[in-house]
Amino acid sequence: MAVATCFRLLATILLLAMAGRCYSQQMDHIQLSRIADSIDNLTQVVQAQAVASEKVASGILKMFTLMATDHLVCERGWFKLRSSCYFISEDTSNWEESRQKCIALNSDLVKITHDDEFNFLRDLVKGHNTYIGLSDLQEQGTLRWVADGTIHQIVESWWGEGEPNNPAERCVHYYHAIDDRLNDNNCSKEFWYICEKPAQLGWNFASVPDEETPADK
Repeated sequence: MAVATCFRLLATILLLAMAGRCYSQQMDHIQLSRIADSIDNLTQVVQAQAVASEKVASGILKMFTLMATDHLVCERGWFKLRSSCYFISEDTSNWEESRQKCIALNSDLVKITHDDEFNFLRDLVKGHNTYIGLSDLQEQGTLRWVADGTIHQIVESWWGEGEPNNPAERCVHYYHAIDDRLNDNNCSKEFWYICEKPAQLGWNFASVPDEETPADK
């Protein structure tokens, strides 16, 4: 009888131990699941805050950019569009001489990068053959902007029909005979020229409003 009682007691203890272990494992699993959920929630919060911070930073950058652009100015005799100043000559030179004259003005022959700029300059020089900073003098057959050496990707709407069309004509200008669009020509020809340099932040110069055109040109 005593043996049977001891056996039952031992069995009970073992069952309780096993039950306790299972309960402990179950609790461990629940706790791990809760921790994983907390990590997921925290990750989502951090990501949302990062997106919000990025939007705020972007907005602040845009605001300061606009504020800075509003206070960019050009010297008298230069014409401003966005962050650039342009000088339109009324004397004529060949292409290389034109570039040297621009350099003497702390600028370079203009590099055109977008339609608004192309049309703005086209209006400024309307009716006059006018050099820009584009040629294939560095590598024949490859038109590059002299200001930074980048290759010009042909924009057909900027060019006269069929232009550029002559390997012997290596410098580019606005050509009044083809509705003031671009044309390649002999670099020794003497034309007007357009210089470009960055506008400056400040109030020391007589500023020129965006897209102002010269009178009587």
